[in-house]
Amino acid sequence: MKKTTLLIIYNILAIFIIFFILEFLTRRFFPQIKPQGSDKNLFIDNVYFDSHGLKPLSSGYSNGALVKINQYGFREFNTKVDTSKKSWLILGDSVTMGIGVKADSTFTGRLQSQLNSVNILNPSVVGYAIKDYKNLCNHFITKQKNKLHISRIIIFWCLNDIYLDVPDFQTPGGSLRYLLGDVLKIIRTRSRFYMLLKTLLFDRPKSYYMFDEKFYYPDSPELKNTINDIFEINNLCDEQNVNFSIVLLPYEYQMRDSNNLIDTPQKLMCENLTGKGITVLNPMHVLAESQFDSKTIFLFGDGIHLSNLGHRLIAEFMNSSLKSK
Repeated sequence: MKKTTLLIIYNILAIFIIFFILEFLTRRFFPQIKPQGSDKNLFIDNVYFDSHGLKPLSSGYSNGALVKINQYGFREFNTKVDTSKKSWLILGDSVTMGIGVKADSTFTGRLQSQLNSVNILNPSVVGYAIKDYKNLCNHFITKQKNKLHISRIIIFWCLNDIYLDVPDFQTPGGSLRYLLGDVLKIIRTRSRFYMLLKTLLFDRPKSYYMFDEKFYYPDSPELKNTINDIFEINNLCDEQNVNFSIVLLPYEYQMRDSNNLIDTPQKLMCENLTGKGITVLNPMHVLAESQFDSKTIFLFGDGIHLSNLGHRLIAEFMNSSLKSK
């Protein structure tokens, strides 16, 4: 009995030692793998009607990058908000928030450093979708009577912004998250080796795209609701003389084969919006035609969130697109 117990202890110790060696090697040779998750103290509930938002004057980490929030509830850049200037309100989810990337290296931070004449206001938050964009527009333009002098609103559209009420356990990897809960959250936060192993074993970028693509077809109720809500935002902007546009961000899987782009969702959005006079920008072809592998444009093992390089390319695309207008 004593020998059996010792053998079990030795095996457990061996597993822990092997794991720590693999974790050390992963951190040593894959520094691009960042911890997952965002500090809860960065967020506050029901700040924009029933939408959560960034907590003013808070700070914390999101996927390993330091995030500071200014007094107005926007991600803080080196350039401070000057209320005497006009402002551009940039709306999006965690991609536009810029998780895993330093503030001034995100595309919003880069735009701010290049545009001295305006404030770039970025209240984007993890988990935002189309209803939240409506809430923020109504808050800043109607409720606050546009006190920040917003002259332009740009929505950076992520494909998963289209749905609101899909339970997490139905999304890719959701069943595992549902079963393991906080244990998995701790592993994702602490272990880089786990992220490496998951990336080697599963094609999560493909899984997420295939899941979200299901909501993009002509008679999709989610698509119809999205288009109607975007029209409402556009009408509000027209009434207040605010320029409105939407940028359709791609997923990594859509650009994996640069000769055969998978762009059905973006085409549907363009067809439904451009005919109504809404400015739609689609950077997919520009990103796909760059000399960079699609995986390097996104965070490691992540087919949705942009890397430093991805943010730079989007900023360059926006500068080029805005100059041409």
